[in-house]
Amino acid sequence: MFVRTKKVTSRGRVYEYYQLVHTKRVGGKPRQKVLMTLGRVDQLDRRRVDAIVAALAGLTEKVEVLESIDELKLSSSRTFGGVYAFGRLWDELGLDRALGWQLEDREFEFDVQAAVKGMVLNRCLNPKSKLATVDWLKRDAHFPEGDGLEAQHLYRALDFLGENQRQLETHLYMKMVDLFGLDSRVVFYDTTFVETYKAPSTEKKTEQDLVEYGRGRKLGFLVSLAVSKNGFPMAHEVLPGSTADLSTVKRSMESFKERFGIDECIFVGDRGMVSAGNLEKLRLLGYHYIVGSKLRGSKEVREKVLSTPGRYRKLPGHDHLRHKEATIGQKRYIICHNPEEEKRDLAIRESIIGQLEAEIEGLDPDTKKAARLYSHPVKGRYLRRLKDGQLRIDKAKVRQDRRYDGKYVLMTSKMSMDGDDIVRAYRDLQMIERSFRSLKSLQELAPVRHFKDRRIRAHVLVCVLAHLFERLLEHKMKTGGLDITASQAFEELSRIHVIPTKIKEKEWLVRTEPSPEACEIFRALRYRVPSRIQSALPPSKRTREHGVMPNSQGQLRLNLLI
Repeated sequence: MFVRTKKVTSRGRVYEYYQLVHTKRVGGKPRQKVLMTLGRVDQLDRRRVDAIVAALAGLTEKVEVLESIDELKLSSSRTFGGVYAFGRLWDELGLDRALGWQLEDREFEFDVQAAVKGMVLNRCLNPKSKLATVDWLKRDAHFPEGDGLEAQHLYRALDFLGENQRQLETHLYMKMVDLFGLDSRVVFYDTTFVETYKAPSTEKKTEQDLVEYGRGRKLGFLVSLAVSKNGFPMAHEVLPGSTADLSTVKRSMESFKERFGIDECIFVGDRGMVSAGNLEKLRLLGYHYIVGSKLRGSKEVREKVLSTPGRYRKLPGHDHLRHKEATIGQKRYIICHNPEEEKRDLAIRESIIGQLEAEIEGLDPDTKKAARLYSHPVKGRYLRRLKDGQLRIDKAKVRQDRRYDGKYVLMTSKMSMDGDDIVRAYRDLQMIERSFRSLKSLQELAPVRHFKDRRIRAHVLVCVLAHLFERLLEHKMKTGGLDITASQAFEELSRIHVIPTKIKEKEWLVRTEPSPEACEIFRALRYRVPSRIQSALPPSKRTREHGVMPNSQGQLRLNLLI
């Protein structure tokens, strides 16, 4: 709605009139309708405009805000833009309804849905401990649902959340298929070890014990994660810290097929997931695989695959990566080579050899230093011990390692798939590594400080949900023509604040102006920029207190004719 100037010619003279015009789209095209004529420009009585506004003032209370600007008391502001975008995505995924289903016949004296939503929101915008999260929701974020929450409520909500992990993941899977085109034809799988402070139990162990000594003799637990071709996390498991990566594949993929009913997909994993039993299990499930193969640990790869003659073929779109194929019996191998990585591997090894030569020069073989060098996991590989105990560089080992520089080998059961697509699929496995890096409070805030196994599992679920929101937000923005990370988007949107104020015994929220970058993010997400002035009351109370019906986004339907 705007005021325009209309020129009219009468008897050779040109007159200008002010008109109040409303614009709307009809059939995809803008159409303008004149609501009223305010009068001739040269004869306009401004008091008439004031009278019009005053006459309409009874239909809207925003005029009171503008008239009472001198009475405003602005004490503080709360971050709003990121909370708003998160809330819109939360509603799209139908998470309140999904949690509500699980809450049927359950009685809680606090808002469980608000507690879960608040924890995931905090992980996306400003990850903190549970106690600090409560303070952040009450003081720093515009999250009215969380006003009555206490730390104990978050812990109890964690227990509820952990009990319903599978149902929630199944709901989200179906939503992502319907709304975001989730592609499960390729599934990326990996694990990560997460350190924790909890001491191992001295009681008899059960299947529920999570915290154990694992990698590097550190205390922690293992997290496995399955990610779709689009990069959306679909399912995860939390396992005891001593669990071998190899042993997680069968259990996870069986559960994956049972819950989501996926009859055919390609499993993509690194060489730590490869065993004859795992590959056979994938075959029995009807799944194909693309996996990394050990170079030094497989005799077949060392002696046959790497000796395959023929030229490498350049991977389109990648200047430094090339590949060739080898078929050994019923197995298909892809040998990948990166000349730049070859130079890097050579430089690293030469540096190690140079250090070793200086360290073993004149070294007494009976000293502790000699023993440490010979048993060193990296340097020891290039040393051999003479009959008199002296240490020397093992030149045969150096020549043997030279064959592996810049190379890695893939093994696949997909015989009809193009070699370029196989290499690309394996390269996309780095997407899951990004997922683990993005699981806030797993890597950035580790070690985890929860002491009960059920709380650890639920804590991981909150982190996975937060990462899912990040990936979906990035997907929506990219679809809308904006290629930025979720962190960048949340950071920019969080600069939009709302300021609580009270005018004539009624509480309002005044939004700060969004930056052009924030407006572009809203455009890409297809979200309307929130109203500048809103009621501070929750949507459920606005009709009773203000006499105005809130719309579906909780904003007031107020018409401002100024």
